[in-house]
Amino acid sequence: MYTLIMPLVTIACLIVTTALPLSAAEQAAAPKPFEPPQFLRLHQDETDEPIALETAIVRYGYNHDRADQTTHVDLVAAVHIGEKEYFSTLNQLFRTYDVVLYELVAPPNARVPQAGGRPSGAIGTAQQGLKNLLGLQFQLDQIDYTAQNFVHADLSPQEFNKAMQRRGESWWTMFSKVMQESMARANETPKKKSSEPSFGDLFGIVFGSNRELRMKRLLADQFSDMEVLTSAFGGEEGSSLITDRNTAALSVLKQQLQNRAQSIAIFYGAAHMHDFDQRLRKNFQLQPTETVWLEAWNLREPAE
Repeated sequence: MYTLIMPLVTIACLIVTTALPLSAAEQAAAPKPFEPPQFLRLHQDETDEPIALETAIVRYGYNHDRADQTTHVDLVAAVHIGEKEYFSTLNQLFRTYDVVLYELVAPPNARVPQAGGRPSGAIGTAQQGLKNLLGLQFQLDQIDYTAQNFVHADLSPQEFNKAMQRRGESWWTMFSKVMQESMARANETPKKKSSEPSFGDLFGIVFGSNRELRMKRLLADQFSDMEVLTSAFGGEEGSSLITDRNTAALSVLKQQLQNRAQSIAIFYGAAHMHDFDQRLRKNFQLQPTETVWLEAWNLREPAE
């Protein structure tokens, strides 16, 4: 079974990884030298109404005193279910890179399943179910993985299973870690009111009009809290889900840099990006220089 794996907040995040659409892009201020960039955010208007769930592209470069200062690595954060326009924009963007390193737990030379095929296994079925529920598109159906500059940069299923066994992990233990971290954060810092679904929210989703928009808004608010995931699966101990897969991706990055590729994109789920950010700074001496935000889910009320 070939699958994208990007946990979000609960087991749904471990199983129903989502990819988003990108339509409008806005430039944001460059991050401070040692301030971790943000990779996923809920964009709201002046009245705190949600407008969009947005993903970031953060560019990393060398210091200006290096001869290879034209080389840059972009972390392209993704959610695996999104608007069709989002994936269309990503396909156009990826043509501008020398190399695009992509995540997919699959054998290195595997062919990505074509759009419209039956989902494979519980994860694939859940991903397709969420896509249909939200009226969105699935990343594997929309992104052109046949492009010549696409390079697989992930573990194979066998390598991933071995990494889990080596760490004594299972899908159940991962789910438990997410739940424990969520409860700990809830006890330490009260959640903002908007992130607590009320009975009215749930009633509106089941019986109200525009159920797709209501559900998207509710999930987008939860997905934007990435600290739960980075705390559960990052840190010194790490995890097979993020740390080991990122190690595999950065090994491919090192090879591409040795091959003198100058513009490289790392196209991975947003939950992986905090770890990537730390390791690009520490192990590759790369620093973030600019951020572009891409609209992933459109959360605006439809025009009358």
